[in-house]
Amino acid sequence: MRKGLHHIALGFSISFIFLSFGLVYWQVVRSNDLQENPANRRLILMEQRVVRGGIFDRNGEILAQTQTTNNQRKRIYPKGEALEPLMGYATLQHGSAGMEATFGDWLFGIKNATPAQELEQLFQLPRKGNDVVLTLDYRLQKIAYDGLKDKRGAAVALDPRTGEVLALVSYPGFDPNTLDQDWSELSKKAGSPFVNHAFALYPPGSAMKVITSAAILRSGVNTGDLYNCTGSTVINGQVIPEQNDKAHGWVNFDTALADSCNTYFATFGVRSGDQQFLNAVKGFGFGQTIPFELSVSSSRITNKAAVPKQLSTNLLAASSFGQGEVLVSPFHMALVAAGIANHGVIMAPHIVDRVIDDKQSVLYKTDSKPWLTALSSEEADKIKSAMIAAVNDGTASPGGIEGIQVAAKTGSAEPGGNAKTHAWYIAFAPAESPKIAVAVLVENGGTGGAAAAPIAREMIQTALSQKVGESK
Repeated sequence: MRKGLHHIALGFSISFIFLSFGLVYWQVVRSNDLQENPANRRLILMEQRVVRGGIFDRNGEILAQTQTTNNQRKRIYPKGEALEPLMGYATLQHGSAGMEATFGDWLFGIKNATPAQELEQLFQLPRKGNDVVLTLDYRLQKIAYDGLKDKRGAAVALDPRTGEVLALVSYPGFDPNTLDQDWSELSKKAGSPFVNHAFALYPPGSAMKVITSAAILRSGVNTGDLYNCTGSTVINGQVIPEQNDKAHGWVNFDTALADSCNTYFATFGVRSGDQQFLNAVKGFGFGQTIPFELSVSSSRITNKAAVPKQLSTNLLAASSFGQGEVLVSPFHMALVAAGIANHGVIMAPHIVDRVIDDKQSVLYKTDSKPWLTALSSEEADKIKSAMIAAVNDGTASPGGIEGIQVAAKTGSAEPGGNAKTHAWYIAFAPAESPKIAVAVLVENGGTGGAAAAPIAREMIQTALSQKVGESK
């Protein structure tokens, strides 16, 4: 009898310990995850008690705001579709998503709350949350949105010096002001308007060649040596064709990148070896979680492993010019361009500039910091030189701007089947002292020069003429 009671007491003790660990885990370790989860009923109830703070662009433009009329609150989005699905939504009926969900703890005033906010929260008093000021410039966002209109794709602009996100557009989007009534229709709409295409994964095509360049440069290849492109080549029994079977003739590294010569990069990518290539992609962040406020899919080289320990010759050849199983997001390709622009250093991207309370006191300010050193300064300069040649006398020329030297690379990526190629364009400018880096993807748009370059050109021109990204 006594032994049985002892076992029961021991069982209760163990259960209590596990329960205590569970409470500590969820209420302390994972408390932020619970608070930020849009399915958290507590957040929905807080919408009724707390006036959610506003979201503003870097120039003070209102992007999201709560209006109160006759004691009725309504979340309004003055800029409509141009910021969706990035901005997301916050409704009692459908919860929250996008930045509205991710920054919910700031907007409710429950993250790093001031003593006054803690007191109001303790006594369940009506109160106002904090305002979030973004690094986005709505002028640039609108230019990118208008350029992508009626196309599917994404456009991203960064300040390569700081990692500030200046524009982040995904098309198609939706009007968050009429979300509740449009929900059923939007859920079935072609093009997935709720999906942020800037964070989704696509084959990069020839835009990948700027990364392969790092492996080629490190393998000791003389970039001045000539290679004869005849329109196709065979590597380990695999035919590597040029686009439209075009023969580029004798090319060196610069002209191969400028003319987007597949056979050059496949040949010298294989000659460099899989370890040089895999080290190069790791240096640019493949297989890693991008340190950003919002979740971005990790880029990958193969379906089985994001960055495998080795690659077969055939897969290495295809990966070298952005085909095979390579997948990357437009957001990540903007970081790649920014890293080349910034002498090989990729700055950690961020979209929040600061958080302020209702008295305009700064509660939080984002500091710029490096994420990765993808290239040496010398390597970055060599790749930049080839990207300049691509604009001045190559496939990237449609993105050129009179009076401004742009450095760029096009891509036409085969998605599989009979679908048209995805059109890519990555660029930065002014090449001698870059202030903006961009990546544009047009799904099934054809060639990067025709479909994506004009959008990138307008973004760069707008950013430099209106001094987007300059100190505020």
